[in-house]
Amino acid sequence: MARRRRSSQRVTMGEVAQLADVSPSTVSLYMRRPDEVSPRRAEKIQSAIDRLGYLPNTMAGGLASSRSNVIGVIVPTITNSFFSATLETLERHLRSAGYQLLIGNTEFDESREEELIRSVMSWNPAGLVLTGFLHSRKSLSLLANSDTPIVEMWDYGRPGLDMVVGFSHHASGRLVAEHMLGRGYRRTAFISTNFQRDVRAGDRYLGFRETIEAAGGRVVLRQLSGRSDTAETGRLLGELIAENPGIEAICCSNDMVALGVMFECQRQGWPIPDRLAVAGFGNQDFTASTVPPMTSVEPPRQEIGRHVARLLMARLRDGTTPQEGNLDLGVELVVREST
Repeated sequence: MARRRRSSQRVTMGEVAQLADVSPSTVSLYMRRPDEVSPRRAEKIQSAIDRLGYLPNTMAGGLASSRSNVIGVIVPTITNSFFSATLETLERHLRSAGYQLLIGNTEFDESREEELIRSVMSWNPAGLVLTGFLHSRKSLSLLANSDTPIVEMWDYGRPGLDMVVGFSHHASGRLVAEHMLGRGYRRTAFISTNFQRDVRAGDRYLGFRETIEAAGGRVVLRQLSGRSDTAETGRLLGELIAENPGIEAICCSNDMVALGVMFECQRQGWPIPDRLAVAGFGNQDFTASTVPPMTSVEPPRQEIGRHVARLLMARLRDGTTPQEGNLDLGVELVVREST
């Protein structure tokens, strides 16, 4: 596990001013009204801020040396039930202990995550919860200069900054592949959201492809241009089958993509699973009600929230990390009629 440099003292505005060779009042003006600072000085101040990992403290003067009761949680999206169930569980457990969540949504944008981390850390939070392991260089610098407890969630298998609660997306893809191989499917495809936008979908694809190919099968990949879109998914599926008519089964990066595949199969009159077997990821509420019911991977949404809260509470209570501070909660494949 990667180690962060822990410091009991925050970088001060005076240190930023000294490095930038300006007065503290100029730094203060830049933080409040950057347009009123000359471009040359603004560039020097921002360079010093980035180098030192300076975070302005929004707490009132008397509370500046104390932690707030805020715990920041940064997720890539709040538009589906993946993260909402985790957030609800996390909020319930932390609220009962007197903490409030400050939630940020990155829309899968690393630079947006950096802005949110800077904003949350300015509140001197009691803890910070991030999604996944991939963060920008500036974000890592900000976090390395903080002694705030950090939990990275919804992923597993790489070195973390502090504590980790999640599951292996690579193993999730392998699980679907093993199921399809067990049903006799060898000619398969993977339809996904864009990997640059959703790196965890890329991990699921690798687990799926490596398992299928190790058994002598074949995987054809198609990626959507942006978010899960049933119309674009249908178009991609039509092109995929026209070019690869022997495809027997489709693994999708999430349930919404799988739903788009099923819509297109119904439009084309392709029976599921006789013509195409279809599997998703997420096991969202609608998967049991599709026609036919959809096979999907069930991630431990509530369990992640519960364990994140437990680890944070242990750290905040006595400054220690439980022995199992790096948790792989695993996933379950819910097999239904679509495969």
